[in-house]
Amino acid sequence: MDDMRTTAPGLQAATLKIAARGVQVHYGATHALKDVNVDILDRAVTAFIGPSGCGKSTFLRCLNRMNDTVASARVSGQILLDGEDIYDPRVDPVQLRARVGMVFQKPNPFPKSIYDNVAYGPKIHGLARGRADLDAIVEASLRKAALWTEVKDRLDAPGTGLSGGQQQRLCIARAIATGPEVLLMDEPCSALDPIATAQVEELIDELRAGFSVVIVTHSMQQAARVSQKTAFFHLGSLVEYGDTANVFTNPVDPRTEAYITGRIG
Repeated sequence: MDDMRTTAPGLQAATLKIAARGVQVHYGATHALKDVNVDILDRAVTAFIGPSGCGKSTFLRCLNRMNDTVASARVSGQILLDGEDIYDPRVDPVQLRARVGMVFQKPNPFPKSIYDNVAYGPKIHGLARGRADLDAIVEASLRKAALWTEVKDRLDAPGTGLSGGQQQRLCIARAIATGPEVLLMDEPCSALDPIATAQVEELIDELRAGFSVVIVTHSMQQAARVSQKTAFFHLGSLVEYGDTANVFTNPVDPRTEAYITGRIG
C-alpha cells in the first residue's frame, strides 16, 4: 500500500484531516466493514471507489456518525478528526455533523424557500447574530456552490422548484453554510444529467481549496477527474489507497487492477 502521506500532483504540503484506524462496522450479524485504516488529507478530494455493496458508503457514513441512526449498526475502531476521536462519548453528533457536512445521492432540498434551505443550519447552530449575518452566510454559501447568480432574484422561491443539478448545488450550499471542515458526498452526481454532472464536478474541484472533500462514486472516470487520492474497497475491505494517478495507472493490488479494467464489479 502506498505511503498515505505522499503528496499527489496539485497538492501543496497537504495536512492530515481524518485518520481511521481499525474501523469495523457490523449491521446485526453482517460484517460490513473490516479493519479499515486510512488517512484523509485536508484541502484535497479523496474518492472511494468499488463495486456495489463493497463498504464505501458504509465507511463514508462512519465519518460523521450517520451509522448512529441505524439501530443494528455497531462501529468499532478509531476515527480521529484533527486528532480527536469522533466516537468519544463526549462528542455531540449534531455538532460533529456541522463540522462534517454531507451531500446525498439524490438531491433532497427541504420543502422550504431557497433562502431557508441554506439558512436552516446556521439558524439551528446559532451561527448568525441577526438577519444581516444570515443574509451574508446565505449569499456566501450560494456563491461557493456556484448557484448565486442563478437564484439571487428568487430566493423566496421553493428549492424543490429548481432543476436537478441546481437542487444538488443547493444541497451543497446548505451543507457548507454551517462552515464545515469536511464535506462528504455520497454519489452526488448519480441522479444528474451529464451537463449538471460536469457543473458539480467543477464545483468539487473548487471546493477543495477550502475543505477536505470525500466522494463516493461508481464512476471511475469521475474519480480520475476530480480526486487527488483514491481508495478502492472490495467485499468490506480497503484494498488499496494512494495517489489517484498511481491507483489508476499502476495499481499495487491485482484486485484493484481487475476492478479498473472491468473484470470484477
